[in-house]
Parts: sequence; structure tokens; C-alpha cells
Amino acid sequence: MIEPIMAVKRISWAILLCMALPAIAQFQAPLEAETPEEFDLYLTVEEAVDAPTLLERSAEFRRRWPKSNLLPRVWELRFFAFQKLGRVSEARAIGEEALLLAPGNLTVLASLAVQLASVDDAIAEEHARALLEELDRTKIRRSVPLEKYEEVAKKLRGQARTALGVVLFRRGDKVGALRELEEAYRLAPEPALSYRLGRLYGALGRMEDALKYLERAISAGDPALAALAKAASAELR
Repeated sequence: MIEPIMAVKRISWAILLCMALPAIAQFQAPLEAETPEEFDLYLTVEEAVDAPTLLERSAEFRRRWPKSNLLPRVWELRFFAFQKLGRVSEARAIGEEALLLAPGNLTVLASLAVQLASVDDAIAEEHARALLEELDRTKIRRSVPLEKYEEVAKKLRGQARTALGVVLFRRGDKVGALRELEEAYRLAPEPALSYRLGRLYGALGRMEDALKYLERAISAGDPALAALAKAASAELR
């Protein structure tokens, strides 16, 4: 039975990928591989156990399959690997490449907006507003459960609002920044947002709120974030 399968000119693996990545599939074009070999190499990228391994395998994938329909997803993973390693400039470059490969990749657009908010507010704002506009236009695919879609959409909206909040803070609009960050926290209460809100409440003189959110950041279980939050809390006491 292998010969007939191998003889097919174009093999679609979209069903397998949607099973593995249901939330991501809502916000990306269908993923397809030309051959089983291409798909197998793609899986090694998805299954990489650490960021350095993923970077190595994603580079190999592009070398062997430079025009693959799976390359946008591979470059998305490469972008997040650089972010995880703290290699900010490389993450930005790969993120922009990923968006060129797949302009509708909202997961990359959201993360890039947050990353750029503290260094390039104009581009960050552009990405964040484009993300919100795209989410407003997006129609839910029947293959994606409504609950899962709403969960992912809230997280993406939260990231857009976070980016806008940071942008406004950098521009000196603390009240506007607070409005955006509070909305981001309502949508997706991430620990890092607790820290951002704690610092912002402190800057606005709302000490009780500041200490409450900093305590949430301390209790989140991230040692690096807890250290920052403890230091900020000590400054307010």
C-alpha cells in the first residue's frame, strides 16, 4: 500500500496537523507537505526538546525544503526559540520573516508586538492594531471548537493590549497605559502582567493595588519574575 501513496503528486497532512495544533490552525493557512520525507523532517522540528535543537533542525528544514508550505510554521517555531533564548534581535528578524511567509500568522504578530513595544513603539503599535483588526474580521472555522477559539483569541487580544499599554507608557500616557494593561489582564491574566500592573499602579501612587499585583507576580512560580516583583515591592514599602 505504500507505492500508491508515494505516487500521489501532492500529499495533504492538514488533518494530522489540525489534530496536533487545533488552536493554531484557526489563525493560519492549511499546512501541507509534498512528501512523507518533508513531513517527517517537519515533525522533528515540532518535537525538538529544547531551543538550540529546534534552531538546528529548523535551519536544516529550510535548507532542504526552502519552498515548503510548512516553512511558515517552522519559522514561527524558530522565532519562539530565539525568544526563549533571549536573543532579541535575532527573534525580531525571524519574526518579521515569519510574517512575510504568512502575514496572517496572528500568534507571531502578537508576540512580536509585545517584544517590540519596549524598543520600537511605532512598529509595535502597528502590529498590535493590525492584530486586533484581524481578530475582529476572523471567522471561526467549523473544525475549531468555540471554547478553544475563544481561549486563544482572548490571549491574542491580551497580548495586543499589553503591547499598546507598554507603548502608551513609553509615550508618557500612564492613564492610557493602565487602561490597556487592565484590559489585557482581564482577557489573559498572565504573571508578567501582574508585575507590569504592579509597577504602573505604583507609578500612579495607588500603593494598595500596586502591592496586591506585585504579590501575585511573586506567587506565580517564576523565580526571575518573583525577584523583580520583590524588589519593586520593597521600593514601595
